[in-house]
Amino acid sequence: MGMTNEQYKGLLLDELEDWQEVLELAELEHNEKIIKKATKQINKINEKLKF
Repeated sequence: MGMTNEQYKGLLLDELEDWQEVLELAELEHNEKIIKKATKQINKINEKLKF
């Protein structure tokens, strides 16, 4: 049994919130490597949420 579109979207939104928090913390620490990774993940999640 698979998950519904609503369940999948909910998981993506939770993951997006987590990555946004990571980005905020990385910006406070001026950690460019983590900022780059978090931004990449946020962009990927936002692309998935378009469907």
